[in-house]
Amino acid sequence: MLAAGATRRKLGRSDADIDAMPLTRTVYRLLQPLLVLGALAVVLGVGSYHAFLNREAAQVAEASHLRLDFYRRTLEQTLEEFRLLPNVLGLDGRVHQLLARGRGSEQTAEVNRYLEEVSQDPVIHVIYLLDASGKVLASSNWREPNSFVGNNYGFRPYFHEAMSGQPGRFFGVGVTTLEAGYFLSAPVYVGGTITGVAVVKIRLDALEDAWRRSGDLLLVADRLGVVVLASSPSWKYRSLFPLSGADRAALARTRQYLNAELEPLKATDGQPILTPDGRGRRLNLDSASLPFVAAGGQVQTLQSESIELPDYGWRLLILADLTDARKLATVMATALTLLVLLLLMGVGLWRMRRRRTQERRAARAALERVQADLEARIAERTAELLTANRTLEERVSSLKDAEQILTRTRDTAVQAGKLAVLGQMAAGVTHELNQPLAALTTLADNARRFIERNKLEAAADNLDHISRVAQRMGRIVAQLKTFSRKSGDALTPVDVADAIDNALLLVESKRQGADVTVSVRHGAPGLTVKADITRLEQVIVNLAVNAIDAMEGAAARELSIDTRIEGAEGIICLRDTGGGIDPQVWPHLFEPFFTTKPIGKGLGLGLAISRLIAESLHGSLSAANDDGGGACFELRLPLARGEL
Repeated sequence: MLAAGATRRKLGRSDADIDAMPLTRTVYRLLQPLLVLGALAVVLGVGSYHAFLNREAAQVAEASHLRLDFYRRTLEQTLEEFRLLPNVLGLDGRVHQLLARGRGSEQTAEVNRYLEEVSQDPVIHVIYLLDASGKVLASSNWREPNSFVGNNYGFRPYFHEAMSGQPGRFFGVGVTTLEAGYFLSAPVYVGGTITGVAVVKIRLDALEDAWRRSGDLLLVADRLGVVVLASSPSWKYRSLFPLSGADRAALARTRQYLNAELEPLKATDGQPILTPDGRGRRLNLDSASLPFVAAGGQVQTLQSESIELPDYGWRLLILADLTDARKLATVMATALTLLVLLLLMGVGLWRMRRRRTQERRAARAALERVQADLEARIAERTAELLTANRTLEERVSSLKDAEQILTRTRDTAVQAGKLAVLGQMAAGVTHELNQPLAALTTLADNARRFIERNKLEAAADNLDHISRVAQRMGRIVAQLKTFSRKSGDALTPVDVADAIDNALLLVESKRQGADVTVSVRHGAPGLTVKADITRLEQVIVNLAVNAIDAMEGAAARELSIDTRIEGAEGIICLRDTGGGIDPQVWPHLFEPFFTTKPIGKGLGLGLAISRLIAESLHGSLSAANDDGGGACFELRLPLARGEL
C-alpha cells in the first residue's frame, strides 16, 4: 500500500483526484436520466398542450356556431321586419297618381307627408319614391336640408333590380346623408306597368350597439368580403380578402362605399382572418385591431368562425377569445406532464436503488479478488508510468523546438514580404521619375534659348514650369510611404481637368517625339473626385506613356482622354489607336515586371503600380480592346461629396 501511494505521488495524482473520478461518473449517470426526463417533459408538455388546446378550441368553435345562429336570426329578423313595406307603399293610390302626373303636381306634398308618417319607426331612416328614370319624386325627409327630393339614384343596384320586377336589397353608404344603411326596394305597378320604385332605408346602428354591449366580436361581410357591419368600428369598410381591380371598379360604379379605402383586415401573421373557402382558423390580433376591447397592448389569440346568409349574399363572422382556453390547456398539460414525470421518476428511483444494491454486492466481491494481486501489479504499473512519463517529456521538448522553428520561419517570411513590397515601390519611383526628368531637360533648354533671345517673360514662365515639375518629383518621392504601408494620405477633392493637364505636361516631350495627337473631352465639366492629386497624375502619366509607346509605328497616332460620371463614380478613359492588347497578354497585364516593351524601355511596373494606386484611392482600373482598334483603359474613382 505504501508503494502504491508513492507511485501516485510520482505520477502527480493525489488520493482526492483518484476518488473524484468515480464521483464524476456518478454525477454523469445521475444527470443522464434527468436530461432524458427533461426532454420527455418538453415533448409531452408541448404535445399535450396542443392536444388540450385543440379540444378546447373545438368546444369554443361549437359554442361560437350556436351564438352565430342566434345572431343570424336576430339580423334576419331586423332585415325582414320591413321587407314588405316597399310593396305596401306601391299599392297606395296617392303614389300611383304622383307617378302618373310627375313631380311638381299637388300630389307631391301629399305623398311627402304620407311617407313622413310611415317613417316614424326609429329603425327607418328614410322612405322615398323614384320614377322610372331613378329621380326622387317624394321623400320622408322632404323637410330637411339634405332632402332626397330631386336627386337621381338610378345608378344604385336596388333601383335596377326593382325596375326589372324583382325586390331589391342593398347595403351601402348614402351619397347624400353619408350614412350607411340597408335599402329595401320594390317596383310600383300602375296599370300593369312598372312606373316607379319605392325604397325604404333602415338603420342597423342599434344592432351594432347591441353587439358591442354583448362583448362578442362580430362582423358581417358582403359577397366581395367587405365588412359592412361590425362590433368594432375600425373593422367597417375593410376587406377580408384582397379586392381585384374589377371588383373595385364595380364598387366605384355603384358608389356603394363611396371613397372608403377598403384596406384588408389581416391577422398579425399577415394572413386573412378566414381561409379562402370561408372556414375559420386560429389567429392573433393586436390591441390596435380591438379598440373597444382592453388588450393591454398585447396580442390576443382568437378563433374565427362564420356562417353564410345566402338570401343576402353575406357572411356572419364571430371571433372567440381563446385566452381562457389557452390557460386551461396550459394547466391541464402541466398537470399531465408532472403526473407522468412523477411516475417515471418513481420507477427510475426504484430501479436505481435496486441497481445500487447489486453494484455494492458485485463491488465487494471484486474488491476481494483485486486486493490479492494489487501489490504485485502496482510495481509493474509504476515502471510503465515512469517510462511513459519520460517519453512524454521528450515529446514536449520536441514540440517546443518545432514551435520555435515555426516562429522564426514565419518572421523571416513576413520580413521577406516587406522587403519585396519596398523593392517594388523603389523600382516604381525610379520608373516614374524618368518622365519629370525628361520634362525638366526640355524646359531648361527652352529657358536658356529664351534668355539668349532676351525673351525674359517666356524664360520666367519656363522656370515656373521647372519649379512645378521639381515639386512634383518631390511629391512622387514622398509617395514611397504610401506604397510601404496600407494607410495612405488623406484623400481630398481633386479637379480631374487639372490632373489631366498636369499629366499631359509631363509627357509633352515624349508626345512630340512620337508625333501623337492628344484630344481631351470633358463630358462632365468641373468633375471632382475624391483622390490624391499626385497619385492620380501618376496613374494618368503611366497610362498616357503606355498609350504613346503602343502607337509606335501606327498609321494614325491619336490619344483621346474622355471624362464622364456614372452613378457615384467619376470615370477617366484613355483610348489609343495602337494595335490593342494581345489575348496572350491579358492574364499578365497587371502583373509586376511583366512588359511587352523592348529591353531598356520599361520595367513592367507601370500598370501594376497604377492599379495599386487606383485601389488605394478606393477606385478601380480596367482595360479593354476598343471596337475601332487600339486599347482603352478606364479609371473609376468615387466622386467628391459635392458631385453627388
